[in-house]
Amino acid sequence: MIRHIVMFKLKDGVSRDDPSAVAAADALTALGPTLDVVRHWETHWCFGSRPVSNEFVLISDFDDEAGLQAYQADPEHRKVAGSLNEYFVLSAADFAYEA
Repeated sequence: MIRHIVMFKLKDGVSRDDPSAVAAADALTALGPTLDVVRHWETHWCFGSRPVSNEFVLISDFDDEAGLQAYQADPEHRKVAGSLNEYFVLSAADFAYEA
């Protein structure tokens, strides 16, 4: 299995209650269940308030790297990712694990 974790930090000048940022995060939350290659999908707004804290996180699983690549190339994912990039700075980690 491949676990894909993305942490999202709001850009300077964007607040947690910015309707457009919330809509972008909501679009990501709704995306996962629509894609066949996704095995697990969860998103969360984070509660940390330290300077190093992120505001939003995605945790997702795929059978293999091909599944992750298919997800990343999916046109709807590209559209949602573009929207998220307007409001958040992203940091990602991908790793293999045994289920």
